[in-house]
Amino acid sequence: MQVVFVHYHLNAGGVTQVIVNQIRALAQLDVEQRPERVGVLYGGRHEGWPPQMWDDIESGTLAPFDEVLMPLASLDYAQLPTLREEELAAEVTATLTANGFAPGDTLLHIHNHTLGKNMSWPGAVKLLAERGYRLLLEIHDFAEDFRPANYRHLAVAWGTDDPQQIAARQYPTGVGIHYATLTSRDRELLSTAGITSERLHTLPNPVAEFPDLRPRDEVGASVRAELGIPADSRLVVYPVRGIRRKNLGELLLHAAISPDDTWHALTLAPENPVELPSYERWRDLSESLELRCLWNTCGGGTSQFLNVLAASDVMITTSVAEGFGMVFLEAPLAGKPLVGRDLPGITRDFKSEGVVFPGLYESLQIPLELVEQRDDLPEVMRIAYQWACEAYAVPQDEESKVASTIDNLMGDGAIDFALLPSRFQEQLIRAATKDPSGFREKLFAANPQLESQLSAASQTEEVIGANAAVVRERYSLESIGELLGETYNTVMSNPQPSDVEPAPSGAKILEQCLHIDRVHAIRFEE
Repeated sequence: MQVVFVHYHLNAGGVTQVIVNQIRALAQLDVEQRPERVGVLYGGRHEGWPPQMWDDIESGTLAPFDEVLMPLASLDYAQLPTLREEELAAEVTATLTANGFAPGDTLLHIHNHTLGKNMSWPGAVKLLAERGYRLLLEIHDFAEDFRPANYRHLAVAWGTDDPQQIAARQYPTGVGIHYATLTSRDRELLSTAGITSERLHTLPNPVAEFPDLRPRDEVGASVRAELGIPADSRLVVYPVRGIRRKNLGELLLHAAISPDDTWHALTLAPENPVELPSYERWRDLSESLELRCLWNTCGGGTSQFLNVLAASDVMITTSVAEGFGMVFLEAPLAGKPLVGRDLPGITRDFKSEGVVFPGLYESLQIPLELVEQRDDLPEVMRIAYQWACEAYAVPQDEESKVASTIDNLMGDGAIDFALLPSRFQEQLIRAATKDPSGFREKLFAANPQLESQLSAASQTEEVIGANAAVVRERYSLESIGELLGETYNTVMSNPQPSDVEPAPSGAKILEQCLHIDRVHAIRFEE
């Protein structure tokens, strides 16, 4: 068996890191279980590929299988509505053939082919299947999941707004065509599209240990001095880039109500220029209110990040959407308590393995009495839902159903902070800054477990250690390598693809994503 990993690029990012980890995971397998050869086919950009990986591949020390790196410029991003599916499939086939990757013994492990980054790629993927290549199509991100610009690129290129016709070109099915997802939630999403269970696989990301993470007492004082905060302060770190779905307003709310000795730190600013205005707006608000909140604290690189993480007392997450949710597993490996927002669709997999999250809440209920212009809120939420539907060119639910859902979301006189548009979030942050104790009292009354959760008192060394043991056992390179090998063997046991059909109910993916209770305006506000 030969395996070729395929992605648009190898620049820094989640998918590149997944491919690196998957290759390293395969290297943990016994010789008889490993692929004989591994290839990486990509668009040519490779700024995020670890230098050591190049050295390992060139020297052959990574594993006893051969690795082949194959840049192909036409595989990179191409969002103009010019289709060249036949040409792209021919170029990929020629590149694979020239490097000895024939259809009969080669599995193509393709990442994120449906995302709308190259308009010709989904059609070319179907053609590759028809030419006999077995496929494992790994979906990290869905264009249907509040990425309307990506989805519109596909719609324009393919000349249709019909979700079923779009999905028909995104999701090919047939013998020898399997799908992989990071979570069981996403696996279920593909199942609703009509992809059969025997062709669906859950492949979690392997989670690596933090290298050279020094004890808190060893670096705490020097890091706090570098950050310009008191030596005895409590440091709460949010280890992410500050993009919109990370819900930075909620981080500011925590900073506003936290004890006087507590500082919150966001590690990185966004790189994507589309994300910068939102980030800068929250940063400017934080600075204008003189909140104990630090920004882009780890822009100096990995060593700085490891020092800040080591010096921290607690890690926090306020994100409203994740593909895998690495922070939920990295916190115990760092030996830190984790507080903040739970994402049950993500963490249910971790919980089923035995990881516990006593510091997380599923919603942060805000009493409506604290919301100024609360009478406008239902209409503002309806407009946000309308915008989302229009962005995808699909009809809205019946008005009565929308109104009923919004009423339910505001039931019991409160609403989840994350569902609020940013102007409402800003008003609440200002109110909390003006009267922290009074706001905190009302917030804790509406969320009875919140005070205990944020204190992290229940996250003892024993709890964190037990979580870390589960992560090391279930999400190690060795464990994921075994799962990856089993998945490859299952796909390769199928006959080569011949008859390729569209997923019968592909439009249901968009339908599931556009439920009004999933519409977080903060994800798409300009």
